[in-house]
Amino acid sequence: YIWTHLGFIPVDILVVAFLLDEIIERKEKEAMLEKLDMLMSTFFSEVGNELISQLSTVNKYKASTENLKSIKNWTENDFDNKLAELKDASIDFSADISKEDREEFLENLRTLLVDKREFIINLINNPNLLEKEEFTGLINAILHLDEELEHRSDLALVNDADFGHLNGDMQRVYNKLVHEWVYYLKYLYKHHPYMIALIIRTNPFDEDADVYVKE
Repeated sequence: YIWTHLGFIPVDILVVAFLLDEIIERKEKEAMLEKLDMLMSTFFSEVGNELISQLSTVNKYKASTENLKSIKNWTENDFDNKLAELKDASIDFSADISKEDREEFLENLRTLLVDKREFIINLINNPNLLEKEEFTGLINAILHLDEELEHRSDLALVNDADFGHLNGDMQRVYNKLVHEWVYYLKYLYKHHPYMIALIIRTNPFDEDADVYVKE
């Protein structure tokens, strides 16, 4: 009996080693994803919220994001339902800007992206971002829009057809941006509820949002 059990000791050690390796690997991946989720906080503080604000202000279809104003009353199920909705369908977006204001809007958008270009490139150079495919897609869409605007040295020359092309690039960014914003708020709701209060008070979809606590 003793010799039989002694014979299985190497097998037991091997099984335990595999289990420990799997547990350690899972813990390391969870820690990495936790850091990436927190990295999103920096992204939205640096560029994401301002980008949402600029695009939302000119969106012809503001009703498509109207329910995001009441996000302070959402539950985890509400976040899950909205993420599922965003995954299955695109948000209606069309920049509704007069020809007189078009150049100023594009100039402000280009200035924002140029000022934050180094920050965005540093994000894309993070190899761990490959674990978050959606966020990587958002960063690539922003860099493409930045490149499109950068190559237009004179934005006054943007005609209706050219603006239509840029509108498609803005829509791509906007859709991915909204999805990642909702995902980020769900993460804060579950893990850091004290942090979500500030995001709600500065909600970029709510033009009446006020950072100061009123009640």
